[in-house]
Amino acid sequence: MDRNNKIIMKMHSYTRRDTLILITTCLLFLGRYGTSQAMSSDAQSRHVGVAGSASVQPVRDDARLIVRRIPNLGYNVIVDLSVDGVAVSPIGYGHGYEGFLPSGRHVLSVLPTPSPKWSTPWQMILDVHKGRTYSFTAMGDGSGHLILKGA
Repeated sequence: MDRNNKIIMKMHSYTRRDTLILITTCLLFLGRYGTSQAMSSDAQSRHVGVAGSASVQPVRDDARLIVRRIPNLGYNVIVDLSVDGVAVSPIGYGHGYEGFLPSGRHVLSVLPTPSPKWSTPWQMILDVHKGRTYSFTAMGDGSGHLILKGA
């Protein structure tokens, strides 16, 4: 009888540990997902988060921004995309970003994560005109930096 109680206690501790791991994973995912969704509903910047989200619709003066990620960056590299210093969307393997930008000058930046070789993101200035589509591909430049190359 004593041995059965020990087995039941062990099974219980594994269940608690597995539950704790599951909860932690969910919280990390929701924290990362919530950040990109909070940005997408920001009425002032009028950016849209991940493609297909039912967030902010484009305004007549908005331009479309598309950022693709080349597959040969690897499975473990995430492209952190920021617009005007605000994180917009992490782009993982097999994913991309589609959103809208208001007319005017914007700074796009990308940084590979989780362990960038250089901690300073690569940046470019983009002068946005209403109604246009701006398409870029995130790729490595051979020195550890990510760059955005116009498509």
